[in-house]
Amino acid sequence: MFISARSAKQIALKISSIVKQNINIMDENGYIIASTDPKRIGNLHVGAKKIIDEHLAEFYVKKEDETLTTRAGLNLPIRINGKTIGVVGITGPYDQVFNYGQIVREMTEILIRESYVKEQERLDKKIENRYLEDWILGNGKEDGQAFVERGIELHIDILRPRRAMVLRLENFRSLSGTSAGQKQIERVEKSIRRFICKQPTNIFLSLTTKQICLVTPRDDNQMMQLAQTLIQEIQETCGVQLLAGIDDNPLGTLDVKTAYFKANKASHACRQPAQITLYSQMTAEIFLAEISPDAKREYLHRMFPDCSIEKIRLWIHLLEIYFEEDGSIERAAKRLFIHKNTLQYKLRKLAFITNHDVRIPRDCALYYIAIQFFRDLQSL
Repeated sequence: MFISARSAKQIALKISSIVKQNINIMDENGYIIASTDPKRIGNLHVGAKKIIDEHLAEFYVKKEDETLTTRAGLNLPIRINGKTIGVVGITGPYDQVFNYGQIVREMTEILIRESYVKEQERLDKKIENRYLEDWILGNGKEDGQAFVERGIELHIDILRPRRAMVLRLENFRSLSGTSAGQKQIERVEKSIRRFICKQPTNIFLSLTTKQICLVTPRDDNQMMQLAQTLIQEIQETCGVQLLAGIDDNPLGTLDVKTAYFKANKASHACRQPAQITLYSQMTAEIFLAEISPDAKREYLHRMFPDCSIEKIRLWIHLLEIYFEEDGSIERAAKRLFIHKNTLQYKLRKLAFITNHDVRIPRDCALYYIAIQFFRDLQSL
């Protein structure tokens, strides 16, 4: 076991706030890796080096023995499982620091053990995620039995059929731009993991913009119910909207890579008021998703010439409401909180800009494609 600089810094600050003295933590070679006096970090601490080399129970540096890199204070070995892994130093006169020296050492050892456990959990999770990415997104299965056995070591049975569901945050972009939003995203991820992993054989993998869930086989209605329950719970507890895409394998499959591909494609096809899309329900979205991002951008700029991305966003929002209300001017205007005459004016203005009128059936498809392309680009 060793002390990481990050953990040592947190421990030094925490203990210093309690004992109201400067705290230094030295590594197994005697170098200062954390200190409430940042200028001392990186220096060799003579007292710590002496403790390590001579296996001393403590060493006090007197005022007259101070150097440029060593100050007066009490230094004590940090011992974990019978091995000295570093030294903790408390700056100050002996009569002030002696009384709580042992307490500080014990606190340091406890905090290091806790930090080690957390770090180990983080590394274990990283190893598990890398395996899941190889399995779901990569070509891990090409390693054959060796890959299966790696899964067994990680308590992941890849020979069990599963269904795939991909979840996305509807407003991920706006949330990811702030620290408060990032914390909310983390809360959502933890809540989804807890919900999905209630059943031990289910698998959860969180990626930057989406969450992948592999669950025990069930029919489409049951999958829809599972997704709806989860969406409702996240809405109530975290205050955000989830979109869910589901594959087309009611009996489950071992080919989770293809199942994920289909569920992911379905998640991109979600639109209000429906927050859940089955891959089997998809039509034009199947081939629209195959078009490159560059081609989609070019299409949007041709459809909305001389429009900024924010202006396009506003037109897309208006079009989404219009389509969701099946072209009803009255209902769409009500949802947009504008008069129906104002909506008619906006649609005429859009037709002037694009040279295509959404109220004419032959032009509707062009706008439907534009909406899909815009959504796809926003979710990249």
